[in-house]
Amino acid sequence: MPHQSIIREPEVAGTGVVPTQSGGRGAIVGDIMGDIPAWRKHRDSKFEAVWNEFYAKWRGFWAPEHKSFKTERSRLISPLTAMAVDMTTAEIVEAVLGREYFIDMPDDVADKDTQDVDLARKLLVQDLRREGFVDEFACIALNGCLYGTGIAKIQISVKTIKTISRNKEKALTVTEKEVVQIKPVAIEPGNFVADPATRDIDEMKGCAHEFMMPITLLQSRQAAGVYYDDVKVGSWGVRVMNQRRGDTEEGNVRNQGEAAYITEYYGLVPLRHFQQTIAEDKGTPLSDAVLQAIPEEQMIEVIATIANESTLLRVIENPLMTGERLMVAYQHEAVPGRFYGRGVAEKAANVQRAMDAEMRARIDSLAWANLPMFAADLTRLPPNSNMNAWPGKLWGTRGNPNEVLKEFKVSGPDQNSYAHLQDLERMGQQATGALDSQGLRAGMRDETATGSALAASSFIKRSKRTMYNIEGFMNRLIRRVARLKMQFDPAGYPQDYEFQVRGSIGIMARELETQFMVNLMSVVGGDSPAAMPIIKAIFAHSGSPVRTDVLAALEKSEQENQPTDEERKLAKDAQKAQLKLPIAQLKKIVAETEKLLSESELKEEQADKTEAETKAIVDNKPLAQAKVIIELEENEIQERSLDIQEDKNKLTSRGLDIQQQIANQGKKK
Repeated sequence: MPHQSIIREPEVAGTGVVPTQSGGRGAIVGDIMGDIPAWRKHRDSKFEAVWNEFYAKWRGFWAPEHKSFKTERSRLISPLTAMAVDMTTAEIVEAVLGREYFIDMPDDVADKDTQDVDLARKLLVQDLRREGFVDEFACIALNGCLYGTGIAKIQISVKTIKTISRNKEKALTVTEKEVVQIKPVAIEPGNFVADPATRDIDEMKGCAHEFMMPITLLQSRQAAGVYYDDVKVGSWGVRVMNQRRGDTEEGNVRNQGEAAYITEYYGLVPLRHFQQTIAEDKGTPLSDAVLQAIPEEQMIEVIATIANESTLLRVIENPLMTGERLMVAYQHEAVPGRFYGRGVAEKAANVQRAMDAEMRARIDSLAWANLPMFAADLTRLPPNSNMNAWPGKLWGTRGNPNEVLKEFKVSGPDQNSYAHLQDLERMGQQATGALDSQGLRAGMRDETATGSALAASSFIKRSKRTMYNIEGFMNRLIRRVARLKMQFDPAGYPQDYEFQVRGSIGIMARELETQFMVNLMSVVGGDSPAAMPIIKAIFAHSGSPVRTDVLAALEKSEQENQPTDEERKLAKDAQKAQLKLPIAQLKKIVAETEKLLSESELKEEQADKTEAETKAIVDNKPLAQAKVIIELEENEIQERSLDIQEDKNKLTSRGLDIQQQIANQGKKK
């Protein structure tokens, strides 16, 4: 048959499964299963062992390969990885979904009516929450923290919604309504097969989600027309999914029940094979000439579902009109040039192994110390003696018991192991960046608000780094979900909106930020214009259930306190009037200054005139000048004579004093 040439050989699929269908269906199965096993082998060769270890340490499951040395008896597992993964996941979920509306939608600046944008945002958030997006995102974030990569597929399904109402006769009736459900679904990296040629999921040739589906569910979908109903699928018992890892003591070996092995492929297939399949389903197969006219390298984006690696259940063209792939992924911490990122468990792996070895060695040492060994002379013990020991047992001996029995004591565990465990825990927190509330108070420097902020800054900076990756992931995911809803629900989503997801900070950073704003509020004061924005920011960071109501009340109060146009005009006029007063005062001061200057100039002119007149008099009347000079000399002579007379009087007085003193001395003799 002509189509046999394009069906790949069975051994290429890796499991020896021969496609059970011919024609276009068999060709598509051959195209897809020719790549999937090689991609899966490439993934498992690098990550299967470490992912199994990460999962087991997170769940607390012990496996023989986890022994540090052959004689190790204890099976304890340190909770370091579980604590770091759970704490980081909680921070991410709170940062993204902590707000009631975790999606922002920038509106057109020229559009004065923002009500349509706000309604679309609320409707999208309501639909996502109702369809279980919160639980799925928590699983996506958990996979990212545990394995380093969070992956989600956008699942489109038709769901029947049943509502109960009363008719005119007041009897209860059930009303059914079919709606299109668009739901993001988390995928564990162990169940995801990616093209290793590139790190961008949109640039890959294809990718696949592998999972087990109960036969009953598969048959119900065939009856509903979702899958082809002209094929029969049996249960699959060849290999076990990685999602079963460590759930039993036997590891991945377990009874899978009646389930089929489903490979859901998202990617490119040859266009000729797709058109051949569609034509055969319609009963009008294409001729060889038509198939050969289609270039072999021409590809089309499809979603194909294959059961047991051999039976095609469905193949449809990518339903998203923009052609974007309905698979989105992010790296918890980016690894350059790689699709799979680095998670929290990978950073804690070495410290986890060291803590497990330390704890198990301590427990084994306690067993040796608490249960000592005995040596006995069997020739001096009663025959067939029970050698088991228990409290209160009587040991019968033939002779002195001190000579027949001897205890071997083993010292207890090293006391330094406590300090070792504390140091390892500190190293684990430093490696993962996951700090608990008690860790922030480990030192004296953490007793202050500044010290706590410095201690938490490392985790906050690391969480922000991860949040950048998650925001990009969420923007791509939400944009594709919104466009699908616009296609299938044109009434609720009449146009293509531009959604943006902005993750807020986590709980720890939120507490520090709130404390900082409270301190800032005491600095700026309640009357400052910055007081209201700070108060709104404090409530926005709060986790109170009435946070939305408080913010709405603050917004309403702020709008009510805004002045009207008339009040603004009156305030402007009053401001102008206040400005006029200092201007008038300034003009008055300038006028007075000019008056004083003019008066000063007038006085100077008068003084110059008087001086000129005096000079003219002196120049024109020498006789008068001589009289003045003579008069001045006479006055000077008179003053000198007065001074001479005064000196004479002083001398006379001094002579009288001397005579009186001489007379007094003569009387004493």
